[in-house]
Amino acid sequence: MKKILAVDNHPVVRKFMSDLLAKRGYNVVTAEDGLSALQLMNSYTPDIIFVDLIMPNIDGNVLCQVIRSRKDLKHAFIVVLSAVAVEENCNCSLLANGQADVILAKGPFDSLAWHIDYIIKHVEAGRADRLRGGTIGEKNLFARQITKELLSSKKHYEMTLYFMTEGIMELTQDAEITYANPAALSIIGESEEDLLAADFIKLFNNADQDRIRQTISEVPRSVQEPLFDEILTLNNKLVSFKIIYFYKEDHQYTLVVMLMDVTYQKQAERELIKKKEQYRRERDFLDKIFDNSADAIVIVDEHGRFTRWNNNAARMFGYSFDELRGKRAFDLYTDRKAMEKMLDLLRREGYVPNYEVNFTHRDGTSIPCAISISLLYDEKQQKIGSLSIIRDLSEWKKTEERLIYLSFHDPLAGVYNRGYFEEEMKRLAKGRHLPLGIIVCDINKLKRINDTLGHQKGDELIQKTADILKRSFRAGDIIARIGGDEFAVLVPGAYEGVIENCMQRIRAEIEAYRAQKPEPGLSIAIGYAISSEHSVDTKALFKKADDEMYQDKQSYSGTFFPKGEFDY
Repeated sequence: MKKILAVDNHPVVRKFMSDLLAKRGYNVVTAEDGLSALQLMNSYTPDIIFVDLIMPNIDGNVLCQVIRSRKDLKHAFIVVLSAVAVEENCNCSLLANGQADVILAKGPFDSLAWHIDYIIKHVEAGRADRLRGGTIGEKNLFARQITKELLSSKKHYEMTLYFMTEGIMELTQDAEITYANPAALSIIGESEEDLLAADFIKLFNNADQDRIRQTISEVPRSVQEPLFDEILTLNNKLVSFKIIYFYKEDHQYTLVVMLMDVTYQKQAERELIKKKEQYRRERDFLDKIFDNSADAIVIVDEHGRFTRWNNNAARMFGYSFDELRGKRAFDLYTDRKAMEKMLDLLRREGYVPNYEVNFTHRDGTSIPCAISISLLYDEKQQKIGSLSIIRDLSEWKKTEERLIYLSFHDPLAGVYNRGYFEEEMKRLAKGRHLPLGIIVCDINKLKRINDTLGHQKGDELIQKTADILKRSFRAGDIIARIGGDEFAVLVPGAYEGVIENCMQRIRAEIEAYRAQKPEPGLSIAIGYAISSEHSVDTKALFKKADDEMYQDKQSYSGTFFPKGEFDY
């Protein structure tokens, strides 16, 4: 006889299934939810599995996926029991993806018993292929409008969870994982099949496990506050964990984990509850996630007017909740052309990920942001608005600009670096910049100063030399630090008189500095070279200026430092 597993959260249905199948002589085992079913199947391998679609603690959709992924259950014939087969089309995806063999609509028990017998007889007779891909038992059942509306509302909230850039996980009171969105899976580095029903606490190292377990066991009963809010190392990443709790019936609760270090969001697969009050509780739970998100989350209607937004959206744009109500999102875009381009992509693709645009704050400042948008549809697949998740890139842009600056500049001297100097030397070799002058400067005996007075004194001389050169040249001249103690300057249009004026300004600046009798003193060796007006070999020109600088250094009379006066 076939071994049968019946999974349903309703005790009446479980008893009905158990009694019916036992009378038929079958070996039947029941489970109250997806989590219990997975635990049972570690020691019990059924031939036929009846799965309720809507259950707490891992629903029917996810349970079917996990079963199909297990090699020891590949042979099992899966029958999905659906109380919403008439209202919802998602059941078809289970059949199309091969995650279920047949859909059985829940109806009156006498009709349900007849269909269960019908299915089992086909499987035992080797005629299971005749049933695969079909839906049974829909006759004389009618769609319920309230159920359709609640399913639509659930889908909207599931979409929010799916596309959130932060990871979301749900745990039982014993810290068993019953849900994880794609962002959470990406951070943890595990597949859904391996993660579901696992112990959340064992994801962490031994040093953190006891502390987290103790914290979770001390759930507050009255004050709504996070149980845990820390940054931990997980999967070679630093991840911010926030754990909150959510009460259900009979003083039971689930734990919700928010992982703050991911980019994409997963459509959360939440249990579908028949009663309206159950859906309201789920909405309260999802509202907490919506309002506590690190990103701005905005929902607009088909006319672009705000219908829902979270705290970070109000803070990001600088408007109060009342001021945003009814306001058009289009009015907040800084660049209307960029907005139209993005909206055109949204119309064509239905989803826009991480699109960079600028929004205008209430005070008029422009905010660089990355926005991900997905269209929202009703049960008739009519567009009813869109869901946007917006991340403020202001700090990231500042860091990017700083890195770009550092790639071309010497951080100590505050002038260009050698790489930029060499690229500019190639560019200025073109005819319209000729004649081209190159001046090479070297701080005398900088190493001795570093060794005797310390590198701080040496750094001060490098910065002072850079300041002198900045004041001595034109805005279009290229000043760069090309070595530890060496500077070079590119002077386009450098006729002899131009170079001489630059030299005079350098002399005057050094004289003024030396008049202050600083310790240590400043000595600079210098050399220059000027190209012809027609062509230039920049390497040869630089070598000539460098050679002249070394001659000046060796003479130690120094155009800018009298012989014998420098003591370091």
